[in-house]
Amino acid sequence: MRKFLLYAIPILFMIVSFSIMISGIWLKEPLGSDDHLLSYIQNVEENVKAENWEQADQEHQKAERAWRKISKRVQYSVERDDMMAITEVLSRIEGGIKAKDEPTILPDIYYFYGIWKDLG
Repeated sequence: MRKFLLYAIPILFMIVSFSIMISGIWLKEPLGSDDHLLSYIQNVEENVKAENWEQADQEHQKAERAWRKISKRVQYSVERDDMMAITEVLSRIEGGIKAKDEPTILPDIYYFYGIWKDLG
């Protein structure tokens, strides 16, 4: 029994650690009704293109709340730089919405899409 535990515990620890590290792909996906970050950003894009700034701001606020939830789930399975980049791009999108400046928002949205695709 002692020999079994001597090998089983480290192997189990390694399996759990490996599972956590590769789980970012699944953990970034929506698990509830209010953490659909990608769809919120797509809605922001549509509203910015239509110059519906109030609706874009509301969708951005939903995206911020969703990111706070998702970031807690994926913090151990994705690179910190990617998490910081998403936080930064969400802030820049917010600034563009407040300034009502479509040309600065759209590149940030497409930058977000690239990060999101590679996250995990």
